[in-house]
Amino acid sequence: MNYEQIDLNLLRVFDAVMTELNVTRAAERLHMTQPAVSNALKRLRHLLNDELFIKVPTGVRATPKAMQVWQPLRDALVQIRQTLEPSQFDPATAITSFRIAMNDFTANLVLPELVRVMDVSAPEIDIRTVPTTYINAPMLLEHAEIDLAIGVFPNPGARLRSYSLLTSPFVCVMRQGHPLTVGTLTLERYMQAKHLLVTLTGESTGLIDPLLQERGLKRRIALTVNQFAVAPRIVAQSDLIAVLPLRIVQLSGVVDHLHLTALPIELAPTTLQMMWHERNHLEVGQQWLRQRLIEICESLESLNNYLA
Repeated sequence: MNYEQIDLNLLRVFDAVMTELNVTRAAERLHMTQPAVSNALKRLRHLLNDELFIKVPTGVRATPKAMQVWQPLRDALVQIRQTLEPSQFDPATAITSFRIAMNDFTANLVLPELVRVMDVSAPEIDIRTVPTTYINAPMLLEHAEIDLAIGVFPNPGARLRSYSLLTSPFVCVMRQGHPLTVGTLTLERYMQAKHLLVTLTGESTGLIDPLLQERGLKRRIALTVNQFAVAPRIVAQSDLIAVLPLRIVQLSGVVDHLHLTALPIELAPTTLQMMWHERNHLEVGQQWLRQRLIEICESLESLNNYLA
């Protein structure tokens, strides 16, 4: 390969297709026609002596060679862009909107403070929230239907970036005066109770159930709900018990009516993350938004953790 034959625009096309894994979306992003993008890829395939992309039903799939060279080329393109086109963003005068996917717990946690920040620092920026689960969030980001997702995401995709915002331990929650509040909550006593499960996806098992199954146990889930906010209120007025992140209980407004105790089985804390697409990583407006969310969640870490 002759280095002098490389056209910088070919690398921009390659980066766009790698980011989108779809030639049509890459063309739209580059403000090019699809034939022009396809022609650029043809030239680049010849120069690199590799197919680079293979057609699949959803678009294209990158070859090992393409995966190998993408990050170094992307880093170089980023450096060139930052040198020649320094971006400016003034939140005080910016007129735009951000689309954030989150569940009701996350909204309860971050939106009040985010709205306050926007009122003071970015009065013309609007926030649009949409519901999400760990299943649909990557797809929404891949299709550019949202700018950011906040939640628990076990396996972010290759073109998605993530940042851990805060953690929360799980606690077992029941009403004050529940029979299980007397004495130690053993695993045997825990299994005898009727359980409430928060399931955003409609699944009938939670994080603790595989751990119980390893011991040959299966609890009775008497009620499933698809919202976090309602769970503590139901538990406070029934004999159901629930395993919930501590922060959810702290924000419930009914914590004084609840008994909180440690689980009879070890369960790792939940980690709240924000996730965004590679295409938006250097977009200065979204960088500003992500930094505000980091600061908001850092302030929330000062909440006192306590168990009854």
